[in-house]
Amino acid sequence: MAEDVKTEPKNRLKTAGIIVVCGLAGVVAVGLGLMLADALILYAHESSGGQPMLYVMEWAEPGESMVVPLTEQDFDQHPALAAVIRGEERNPTAWEWGYRDQRVIGGTKVSYRESKALHDAYGPGGERGLLEYEGAYYMVLTTWP
Repeated sequence: MAEDVKTEPKNRLKTAGIIVVCGLAGVVAVGLGLMLADALILYAHESSGGQPMLYVMEWAEPGESMVVPLTEQDFDQHPALAAVIRGEERNPTAWEWGYRDQRVIGGTKVSYRESKALHDAYGPGGERGLLEYEGAYYMVLTTWP
């Protein structure tokens, strides 16, 4: 009777292999599900008819914030950022944002993909630090309708 209860080493390895494969398949399925959810959310927003906006706020001094210099690569990857900071959409007489050392210098409409890319690259509300270009300090703000 003791022989009937005892499992063979081959069966243990086979069982362990099945468990590992099922675990990996589950992780891949969850990852694909999250990617699909992200794509569906972007599609739903794009279909809603609203338009996300990019605003750039200029700061007089960086204070204690970390400063990240903008490069040509940043402007190549994000043409809307270049348009606001370098000129086409720049409006330096724009209204103040509650403080005399901060002001919105311009804004432009962007796609949902560009808005998400800007958010991922520079963080919400300067979370990754202030951006610096030609001696001025900036923060990128994106809005979704």
